[in-house]
Amino acid sequence: MKLIQLFYLILLLTLGFSTTVKADEWRLNTIEDFSKLGQKAKQDKLPIAIYFNRVRCGACEKLKDAAILPMIENGLLDGYVHMVEIRTDAKNTQTRDFYGEQVKNSFFAELYNVTTFPSIVFVNGDGDEIGKRMVNSGAYDYVPYRLKKLINRALVDMDNDKRMQ
Repeated sequence: MKLIQLFYLILLLTLGFSTTVKADEWRLNTIEDFSKLGQKAKQDKLPIAIYFNRVRCGACEKLKDAAILPMIENGLLDGYVHMVEIRTDAKNTQTRDFYGEQVKNSFFAELYNVTTFPSIVFVNGDGDEIGKRMVNSGAYDYVPYRLKKLINRALVDMDNDKRMQ
């Protein structure tokens, strides 16, 4: 009897651990250092998609939950784009820019002239804007299709032959 209980305990711990690990992979990473990510983007010849978000922005969270996170969860962005999130109005939060300097998160909204939230801006490894940007339209079912088109456009601008289907 104890052997069966031990088996179920191990099974539950294993399932709980694997679910936790998987859930962590399904998040949109907050950027901390654009200089490191820029180097990786250059090496991979992949664009960087910056998801501009704000604290307590209902539309931002809805877009992320309804469209972006499911694409991440299903691995649709893997190998095509480095996607990161930045909260431009987060208090006491700084991020390293493409030159390795610590700057306030609001700097990036000013740099890329982001005035509508949420927005997605595509940049190359040097931080230069490429392709077209995406601003919230509220049509969340359409976002994956539109995002694929924008990523493909950014890949063209990076001289990368890969394309999302």
